Amino acid sequence: MIYLYVFALILGGILLGASLLLGGHSEHDADDGSMPAGNGDPQGIESLVLSILSVRFWTFFLPFFGLSGLLLLGFGLVESTVLVAILSALLGVFAGAFATWLVRVMRAESSDSAAKAGDLVGKTGRLLVGFEKGGTGKLRLDVKGASLDLTCISMGDEAIDVRDEVIVVEVEANRVKVARTRISTP
Repeated sequence: MIYLYVFALILGGILLGASLLLGGHSEHDADDGSMPAGNGDPQGIESLVLSILSVRFWTFFLPFFGLSGLLLLGFGLVESTVLVAILSALLGVFAGAFATWLVRVMRAESSDSAAKAGDLVGKTGRLLVGFEKGGTGKLRLDVKGASLDLTCISMGDEAIDVRDEVIVVEVEANRVKVARTRISTP
């Protein structure tokens, strides 16, 4: 039985090392985006089956199974080899399931820091370059911690001065449509 633990530890160590070295991406993992229709997150027995079939699960199961088996046998902490096998398997299942669950949670909560068109609508800013009726100007917006300089046009048929505060009403392909938030006073 000790050879099984040594084999599992070596193979798991190779998988874990390759995962760390190569970035840990696998097309065959259970959480690669090929989830069933619905909310994209399988529940119940389906989630368990997909987790057990994932490479990530086995990458963590094998070394924890092998190491715990060797430690329990080597130090004589448990007399029964059957109990050692059961405890080692439970620890391996826990490690594999936890790693799979943790990656799934981290992917679900990852944030995208790139500003999208929807992030611009409703933002207010000041013009860097004012413009006459029908012309274009330059607007600076602070979105998601970054300053964006955008070409803008007026929503209505009015000139907008550099001192005016504007709000983004619509986003077109390469410019934004803005409207004054209040009438400026000279």
